[in-house]
Amino acid sequence: MPPTPPREREPLSLNALLLVPALLMAAGACVAVAARHVALAAAFTGTLVLVPLVFRLWTRPWYRGLVLRGLGLFIAGMHLPMLTGGVLAYGRIGCEGADCGQTLLWGIVLAPVAGAVCSVVYWLVGRPPV
Repeated sequence: MPPTPPREREPLSLNALLLVPALLMAAGACVAVAARHVALAAAFTGTLVLVPLVFRLWTRPWYRGLVLRGLGLFIAGMHLPMLTGGVLAYGRIGCEGADCGQTLLWGIVLAPVAGAVCSVVYWLVGRPPV
């Protein structure tokens, strides 16, 4: 009987590499919630969201112009909460002083977060132009 050649192993999927850490983070978040430790639960949950996101951004193929378009979307996306806050403050009849200021302030505070979210979403799903 001729010897059989050794089987070639399939390369490990990059998504499979994230499965064990994601399950550990989810278990840690569940234990922290059960123990009523809010800060630890928030840390586990934030890490559970950020690790796959950063991993995907790190391992994806990048092409020329993707970063520049993402930065453009950051600038465009960061104006959305400010415009929304302005419209909400302007639309309130009789809005004076502190009320209007709080609405506008929330729009300004959320502006960098919204810009970053727009950039990251584009970087995750963006395709090269045809």
